Amino acid sequence: MQRPKSAVAGVLAAFALTGSLLATAGPANAADDGPAPTATASQSGGKGKGLCSRVPRIEERINKALDRLNGDAHTRGSIARMEERVKKAHAKNHDAVATFLQDRLTHRKELKPTLTRKLRDLKAVSAWCAKKDDAKGGSGS
Repeated sequence: MQRPKSAVAGVLAAFALTGSLLATAGPANAADDGPAPTATASQSGGKGKGLCSRVPRIEERINKALDRLNGDAHTRGSIARMEERVKKAHAKNHDAVATFLQDRLTHRKELKPTLTRKLRDLKAVSAWCAKKDDAKGGSGS
């Protein structure tokens, strides 16, 4: 079953959106005399609200994927399980299968630091959302 690949693809797509929003939101929020008042107003109004509401769900999905990758040899989708499968394929002299599985193992090993970095980036987004909410709550009280 290829479910982990689709889950990871969804997480990566969400981070592509997060990265693009951070790239546009960063400079506008960094300078007090931003490029244009309309750009700042549109960023804090519509897009940020939707992103901030998705942060907990995205964080949960990344943590779930990392837990799966870090699992033991009995956990489907784990690096340890794939290493076992590669060893067994080599032991049975199934070179084509071993090569295929080794490529999948390499991909999983590359995915782990990527997801870890994305989780750290998401924490920055979460802090930005909290800061934005504090600013909104402080002026409205």
